[in-house]
Amino acid sequence: MTEHIETVDQNANRQMMEVLQGAWRSRAVHVATELGVPDLLAEGEMTVAELARRTGAHAPTLGRLMRALSAFGVFRRLPDGLTYAQTPLSAVLVSEPRNPESADARFMAANWHWAAWGDLLHTVRTGESSFEKANGVSFWELTRDDPDAKQRFNAAMSTVSEAESAGIARAYDFSAAGHVVDVAGGLGSLLAAVLTEHPTVRGTILERPEIVPLAEELLAKAGVDGRCEFVAGDFFEEIPAGADLYTIKRALHDWDDDTIVRILGRIREVMRPDVPLLIIESVVDEESDQEALLRGLLLTVLVGGQDRPESDYRTLAERAGLRVRRSIPVGGDLRILETVRS
Repeated sequence: MTEHIETVDQNANRQMMEVLQGAWRSRAVHVATELGVPDLLAEGEMTVAELARRTGAHAPTLGRLMRALSAFGVFRRLPDGLTYAQTPLSAVLVSEPRNPESADARFMAANWHWAAWGDLLHTVRTGESSFEKANGVSFWELTRDDPDAKQRFNAAMSTVSEAESAGIARAYDFSAAGHVVDVAGGLGSLLAAVLTEHPTVRGTILERPEIVPLAEELLAKAGVDGRCEFVAGDFFEEIPAGADLYTIKRALHDWDDDTIVRILGRIREVMRPDVPLLIIESVVDEESDQEALLRGLLLTVLVGGQDRPESDYRTLAERAGLRVRRSIPVGGDLRILETVRS
């Protein structure tokens, strides 16, 4: 019995060391991605000296980074000890074709992102976002005013959003709506998918003024901009009226309960009695996996938000004068809650 307990303790020790060193591992991946090493190795095997020359890095230190990363499979170290090659892990970090993991790695690599996690203790003690405390400016202000931060954030959001938007466009019958208004439509991936899937539908995107040109570009690339209007505005102020369907995707989870009720209330004000509002969000419960739970914690760190159980969204909708008519699974933990005025 004693020997068994000691074995369990040793296993726990090793597992905990892996957890404790997880931040080091991820940071090493961030730096390699920031330097562009995965993209370079996509061209073929390279020595550390060549990688250092191409990235402008300090060769001896880059060599130590590459050895550490190859120890857990991110890169492959060749027998000469000086040359490295791509592996399936690092292949997903290549920037083109667009990989969500590559965009995420660059988003996470930013010093402001790292600093916010460094103040996680503040978030846990107060329930507030640690981002502003760590960086002296809110997340929304930084991603609005800093071009590099804006690019990193938009790239990380768009790669994920484009993949799931196609699923949403197929999961719900948008063809019954002549005009769809996407509230806080971001770069426009959802509306692009809807208009592509349903040729008779036209749409409107409501977004912050600095995001509208990016949405116009994406809808033009999709070839559906002729059926779309763009409104630069604020969902706290005014919602475009007259639509046959409203959508709001992954925007409510950024806010506290009272603010969500306020946003939903503003949309309800312009909805006709027979017009649906689709609340599209990730829902968490006791069965949620590690990735979903950590993503929820990320929301709290960055903006003070959180993912919620479906029951919470139903309650918040009711507070705003809306009734959930049905819940439609899209994939993973993503749900479409079709609501109408109570």
